Amino acid sequence: MSPRERFRAALELKAVDRVPLFYQHLGAAKWLLQSTGLRIHDGLQDPETFARLSLAAHDMYGFDNVMAGWGDLLTEAKAHGMEWKFPERDFYPRPDRYVDMSEIDKVQPVDPMDDPTWSVPLKAARIMMERVGGEVAVVGAVCSPNLVASEIVGMENLMMGSLTDPDGVGKLLGTVTQSLIRYGEIAKEIGIEEVFIEGSTAGGEMVDPSMYEQFDGQYLRQVIDAYRGGGLRTLVHNCTEKPLWKEQLAARPTAIHLQLASVDLGEVAAAVKGQTCFIAGIEHRELLLNRTPDEVEAAVTSAMEAWGQDPGLILGPGCELPYKTPVENIRQMKESVERITRTA
Repeated sequence: MSPRERFRAALELKAVDRVPLFYQHLGAAKWLLQSTGLRIHDGLQDPETFARLSLAAHDMYGFDNVMAGWGDLLTEAKAHGMEWKFPERDFYPRPDRYVDMSEIDKVQPVDPMDDPTWSVPLKAARIMMERVGGEVAVVGAVCSPNLVASEIVGMENLMMGSLTDPDGVGKLLGTVTQSLIRYGEIAKEIGIEEVFIEGSTAGGEMVDPSMYEQFDGQYLRQVIDAYRGGGLRTLVHNCTEKPLWKEQLAARPTAIHLQLASVDLGEVAAAVKGQTCFIAGIEHRELLLNRTPDEVEAAVTSAMEAWGQDPGLILGPGCELPYKTPVENIRQMKESVERITRTA
């Protein structure tokens, strides 16, 4: 099977020749920047550079997809009025000025292709579709409405506003939702068939289920429903320590991506098998970054054995690979999956 065929078969809960490997954002970027001589700063402004960096990740690490979306989760927020700045060393930008809460009623829906920054990953996606789309899954990427809103006004401000001005926050979330739905329409026109949705504001350490539903879940459902209606598959990601994954699962994404260190795999498997693809996240902040290839192999083996032979499993890191994740640990993930497949 080609990487594209393997990835999509797993999402559709069909048999695969081996468990697919999912690559998130621009993980382990240090080695990509070194090998290409390119800069993140330039990639976020130039579609060709963006595409070359994303494709370099596939060439170097050999996972089954490339991501048409990275930038430290700020791209959509910048399109809605947040201002960013780049650090002195070449890396993802950081917020420089949030939209004031008194101004949120002025935030308007955005067509991504009309924005000079948000249009870059979409134009890069078109380039990647032309170059590798027949062979490799080109996955679009957005943040959930709540996460976009939190980056527009600041997380603390949004949380406070949810208590002091719930109607204003609701209006902002509705505006962002319209923009994200438009993103899906453009992605489909380009030929993208899967969109990754960063949903890591849905954590029990931050909100309870009722607050999640009021200010997060209902808007996430609208985006997923629109994408599904337009023929897009959705991959919902949540790397919080106490993920509200059951609540997110109720939105009926194609796949849900959780870090295994934060959930009971048996419980998740019982809930998703036969209904939703599971992207099992190998611990990335310590194991993949600092431990040995043998320890990585043990973790991969444990996860795959615990899942069993049922279809619907994809393997990946728990979140974006840290900047300096050793290449040998990344490659060990793939080699371990291949070895287990041969001996199964």
